[in-house]
Amino acid sequence: MKTWIFICALCLLTFSLISIPFVNAEQDLLEPNIVDLNLSFADAEWDGKIIPKGQQCKEYGGDGASPRIRVKKIPSGANKLILEFSDANYYPCDNGGHGIISYQITKGAAEIVVPSIPGQTFDLPDGFTLIKEHCGVNLRMQRGAYIGPCPGLWNQYYVVIKAVYKSPDNSKPELLGIGRLNMGTYSHR
Repeated sequence: MKTWIFICALCLLTFSLISIPFVNAEQDLLEPNIVDLNLSFADAEWDGKIIPKGQQCKEYGGDGASPRIRVKKIPSGANKLILEFSDANYYPCDNGGHGIISYQITKGAAEIVVPSIPGQTFDLPDGFTLIKEHCGVNLRMQRGAYIGPCPGLWNQYYVVIKAVYKSPDNSKPELLGIGRLNMGTYSHR
């Protein structure tokens, strides 16, 4: 009987050791390798510390255009960038609450500068498509695709950019790369 238990235990151990590499290999196939995008400002007035004067929302005296953003290390399969603008300190406007917009890129482009997006309008430059309107509509602010930082004094603003492959069949985009860029804090100057 002891021999039988020993043989069963040995078989279970052998099966476990053999199957571990297959399970890990399968998990690796299910989890894509996501690239860390290299993001920086293409405009000198944006430093990631204080939102430049005039780039706040219209309700607080600004024009509220987004900064031009340099994106490097774009995966070769990406054909769109998704920009999610957020206010980290105000939950209703976090997680893309200041607007979610996609930008068409040439597949294979490793580095680009994303143009500025005007604030509080649906009239977007060529290449941009609205995904989600900004949160200001719920606060009776002028509607649009993107809203500049306002009005939270010392609120932290940021943008998350995702490099994706969006197939022509309109299926869910495949995430290939992601990065976060702190835009700065808003102060009444």
